Amino acid sequence: MLIVISGPIASWKSATARALAREMERRGRSAAAIDLDLVYEMLEHDGARKDDDAKWTRARRAAGALANRFATDGVDVVIVEGDFLTADDRSSFVQALDARTEPRFVTLWVSFDESARRVAGDSTRTFSRDLDLLRRHYDDAAAAVRELPATDLLIDTEYMTVDDVAALIADRSDQ
Repeated sequence: MLIVISGPIASWKSATARALAREMERRGRSAAAIDLDLVYEMLEHDGARKDDDAKWTRARRAAGALANRFATDGVDVVIVEGDFLTADDRSSFVQALDARTEPRFVTLWVSFDESARRVAGDSTRTFSRDLDLLRRHYDDAAAAVRELPATDLLIDTEYMTVDDVAALIADRSDQ
């Protein structure tokens, strides 16, 4: 099973991916979580803003290849999280997958105000603390969410805990 978690900044993609991996293991399945930002950082060594489209494309392809490797090595559930909101973003990832692998896309959402609150409270954040950048990102993300396929599971994380989000995804994945 391949689950791809996407969403805007501070929608809890990373935290949800880790919580979902723990939930799947609790349910008796082996799990691996791949963080697209970390794959991108394998290509960027200067700590610059993550705005190089060519590097994002390479990172998505590499994440797809890594997901394949985990699956062929017997990992029951592979979870990939990152920016997969647009059809182009998804295409570069899906093209790297084994033809038999069909990802289940989950899109997380949260309001801009809640995102700004979460970002302000996260000392690991750097560029995403810029509220102008965050606003532009949210406007772009909102437009992309309106174009998502009906098959996506869309979850508003504003009033849920990370563990509740993970349990909901796990329950839906079992169906």
